Amino acid sequence: MIDLFLKGGPLMYPLLLGSVISLALILERGLCLLRSRTNRRKIEEIKELVQGNAYERAASEVEGLAGPVASLCAMVLRSRDMSLPELEKEISLAGSRKLKALNRNLHILELIGKISPMVGLFGTVLGLARTFQTVAQLKRMANPALLASGIWEALITTVAGLFIGIPAIIFYHLYDNRARSIAFEMRTYAEEFISHVKENE
Repeated sequence: MIDLFLKGGPLMYPLLLGSVISLALILERGLCLLRSRTNRRKIEEIKELVQGNAYERAASEVEGLAGPVASLCAMVLRSRDMSLPELEKEISLAGSRKLKALNRNLHILELIGKISPMVGLFGTVLGLARTFQTVAQLKRMANPALLASGIWEALITTVAGLFIGIPAIIFYHLYDNRARSIAFEMRTYAEEFISHVKENE
């Protein structure tokens, strides 16, 4: 493995750095989004309490739940004495902050997924250029084995770039879709809670 890495040339080092960062982000964002999942069954039960004007009990139960959806619902219940415009503004700002936290560093994962194959291709082009330069300097019929060996080594960076880039792009889209889903749940439940709280004033 180390021998293959060294044969890939100097561009294997940025690819190695990209793979380490990508793996760290995949694990960290995965744990973050896992902790942010919504207990829909419990939220629906709490919503029924709100519809029955049992605000104190609803607030007590929602405070014990994890995740941004439960946090926004708890904020609505704690701030229900605010005017409707103030409450909507407060919840909107809080939701924006939570959404930003969910999307934190996802753009880096996307960037690694997009540039890794290009870096690998660049390494391959440089390797091929060196191989053909060597063949040209021989000033005689090239040894096919030498030519094949040079091309094979040049392709290592392309393989490495794809190996890093494909999982990064896959996980980026999975995590981005999950963040969008949580954002939709935050907006939907917050609006429903605000509506129930304010219509009974």
